[in-house]
Amino acid sequence: MKKKCLPVLLALVLALSACGRSGGDMSAPQDMLVGWGGVGEPRVFQDTEAAPAESEVPPETPTEPPAPWPEPESAPKAENEKIIYSADLELETKSFDTACMSLDQAVSGMGGRYESRTLHQQGSYRSLCCTVRVPSEKFRLFLDEAGTVGHVTYRSEYTEDVGEAYYDSEARLATQRTKLERLQKLLEEAAGLEDIILLEQALSETELQIEYLTGDLRRYDSLIGYSTVNITLGEVYRLTTDEEVVQSFPQRLAAAFGTGLRRGAEGLEELTIAVASNWVGILVLAAAGTGVWSVLRRRKKRKTPPAPPADGE
Repeated sequence: MKKKCLPVLLALVLALSACGRSGGDMSAPQDMLVGWGGVGEPRVFQDTEAAPAESEVPPETPTEPPAPWPEPESAPKAENEKIIYSADLELETKSFDTACMSLDQAVSGMGGRYESRTLHQQGSYRSLCCTVRVPSEKFRLFLDEAGTVGHVTYRSEYTEDVGEAYYDSEARLATQRTKLERLQKLLEEAAGLEDIILLEQALSETELQIEYLTGDLRRYDSLIGYSTVNITLGEVYRLTTDEEVVQSFPQRLAAAFGTGLRRGAEGLEELTIAVASNWVGILVLAAAGTGVWSVLRRRKKRKTPPAPPADGE
């Protein structure tokens, strides 16, 4: 008898998992009882106690008005929301080492950690690119604290609500665990080799789904519990500032002269630094140019014909 019923039970367990994945209600009606016949086919019995017969319904009597229909459950409250916070922050500073130390203190003070940290050397200047993970409840506090490390040139915040995906994965995980328990019970009762093989395959697939869904929930918990902040800290000679808005022509002209003078001074400084950094190459090029000019000058003198003698000589 058990051997005949086992394939049907296995089919019902697999159908239960399919209903759980689609989000349907898996509970059977309360007024229906399911049993098993002698030939392995399901047989449905009507529950006689579920509702009285039409002739036995008592006559209507005046009663109190029915209670109002209960309102549907509202959306998850704020404490149950699943939101991922992230941000991009770009800074610049003239004191690179001091700014890096201040950033380290801000990260440790907020209970965060570095997920990645890369230091670049670009000519005479350095830059730091890092990804910081901080507790979500201190997300904006950390952004404000990190903004004091240097001059902020760019700041952008992002939020992503993953509540629907999170609770869907949670419900599917519960369904898969229920399916696993029922398959294990069926495996204990199985006698035929074919049934055992089918049940072991179903158990393996179910365990794989449970592992996959558990990993998804862990990843969501990590992203929700700890916010992600991408920071770029650059070393500069002069901070980027917004020029003051001027209205009158003399003020605009004076501002233009000031800007031209400042940019000219910066250009001369950069040129001097470039010459000092490549003075060996400049000397070699100068020596080679002098040699070429001397050779060309000698060839020109050889090709020039001598002047004719003057009259009377």
